[in-house]
Amino acid sequence: MASGLTSGSFAFFVALVPKPLVIAHRGASAEKPENTLAAFARALELGVDAIELDVHVTRDGVPVVFHDDSLRRLTGQSGRVAAKTWRELAPLRVRVREPIPRLSDVLRLTRTREIVQVEIKRGVPVAPVIRAIRTARAAAWVIVASFDPVVLRRARRVAPAIPRMLISAGRSSPATLVRQLTACAAKGLSVSHEALRSAASVRYFQARGFAVWSWTVNDPARMRRLARWGIDGILSDNPALLRRTI
Repeated sequence: MASGLTSGSFAFFVALVPKPLVIAHRGASAEKPENTLAAFARALELGVDAIELDVHVTRDGVPVVFHDDSLRRLTGQSGRVAAKTWRELAPLRVRVREPIPRLSDVLRLTRTREIVQVEIKRGVPVAPVIRAIRTARAAAWVIVASFDPVVLRRARRVAPAIPRMLISAGRSSPATLVRQLTACAAKGLSVSHEALRSAASVRYFQARGFAVWSWTVNDPARMRRLARWGIDGILSDNPALLRRTI
């Protein structure tokens, strides 16, 4: 487990934790409503190495942990997260049960106990997210991630010391991904497991100095195969299953 890590170096925690890292995708989202404090608390109970979460920013500049840009799927309410104030979002419940947390709430819960990958959605302003991370004094255990290289380049300018990961569905060529990783000075690639066809596809990036994580893996056979291939981290909705399997 990544308990007690205080270094901001991506290589530091990758080296200290036995591979592959067990990463709770949106928290323990197979057991609790995704991206909620309940899901993250359950992940802590399971002793995961890291959690992954998604961030949007409200109209009044508050980073909130929520996957979709629309409220409909998770809360049953209409509207977009970015069009609401925090005061408007606070009464809503995810899957009728759990409140939408602010990023600051999650960082307080996880403080120094595990690595947190903060995925900033495409088009979401970077500065409020970085400000929340700094206010929580969480830069030592946070990774900023995005599908959008532009977001990562902005994060690099605002907070160069916070590690970055590029997220990819794997549709671009490996050479293109390496160019994107290099351009935003990312330390690792988080890629769809469906895009990884062999151990060689993992080693291609590792040989160039990038950690490789894979999402979102809920099948035990696939978990075992990726572990054999030397993957650095596996994201799963069911971290309890992942922990038992690898």
